[in-house]
Amino acid sequence: MSDPKYHDRHAADVYRAIALRFYCRYVDMRNSAEHYGADLTATHSRLPTSRDATEQYLAAIDEWLWEIPESATAALALTEFAGVVTADRFLGEVLRDQIIAEERDAFYQTVAISAVANWINKLALNELTERSRCKLRAVENDDDDPEAA
Repeated sequence: MSDPKYHDRHAADVYRAIALRFYCRYVDMRNSAEHYGADLTATHSRLPTSRDATEQYLAAIDEWLWEIPESATAALALTEFAGVVTADRFLGEVLRDQIIAEERDAFYQTVAISAVANWINKLALNELTERSRCKLRAVENDDDDPEAA
């Protein structure tokens, strides 16, 4: 088990969705191997159907999709999710199949990137506010110092 001081529920949920996306690929490849005669039952447990694996993935995404990150870790996870979706689209071209419809993947990427952008914007606004406060304090201090004039 990981150290609780590093726990970030949002990031964990995003990484779980990434893992489930790869799991969908794994299920598909296992099914292909078994279809062509490979016997993997001795070393691997039974798998869900491809549809069940995809539904698990989609359910995992629905848990966090509309959430704005509250940490850099969650923002990074969302950015990595968008990258994984892009990379998997290329893998789908090689494998002649896609886990999710292209439009839906594009939608998920857009929402993830928008959430990260909102988080970064919040940081930028906080920085701007802090800089404005510092300038106001400097101006106030100059007014109090008669030698500054």
